Amino acid sequence: MIFIGTYRMPNDKIEEWMKCFSDMTSKPLPSCIKKWETFSCYDGDKSKGYNLIFTEQGKADEAFVEISRLISPFCQIEGSSWTLEPATGVTDTLKVIGKSK
Repeated sequence: MIFIGTYRMPNDKIEEWMKCFSDMTSKPLPSCIKKWETFSCYDGDKSKGYNLIFTEQGKADEAFVEISRLISPFCQIEGSSWTLEPATGVTDTLKVIGKSK
């Protein structure tokens, strides 16, 4: 499964974010998470980050808990917010709408 995490934070909180990011990336990812890519952009008075998080097959529940644990320090930054959504690939989407077996 792939999760898409969206993070927003005030631009004046970059130092706090950098500390959290440094702490998080100083340790290996849990084994249920295969890959975590982060992208960022500015959205007016906030910075916005997009995270593509790839999990091991059959480990989505475990990965969800681990992602939540890892992102928790970022959520302590005043004015920040985080959303996490599961994403499906085209093949699975076609299965959902009954266009593929």
